[in-house]
Amino acid sequence: MEYFGRVKEIGQVVSGQSERGTWQRQTIVLESFENPNNCLALDALGDRLVKLASLQVGQAVKAVFAVSSRKGDNGWFTSATLWDITRL
Repeated sequence: MEYFGRVKEIGQVVSGQSERGTWQRQTIVLESFENPNNCLALDALGDRLVKLASLQVGQAVKAVFAVSSRKGDNGWFTSATLWDITRL
């Protein structure tokens, strides 16, 4: 999927340990050009964190991402994972 908007917020890098090894995640929040109240939070994982390093709040971007859902102990969880992001 694609989303066009402005960078509203860039979160801190979070890391941890799982059964599969060490992981890193960073969340970026984008706001729609048409409706600034319409925001999308995307998680960048692993080597995709490099793509966020040069971004700044307010920049116009095109983000390519995937949405997936999984069932957990307390219900369903949906995540939006960043695949690519480019400045416009």
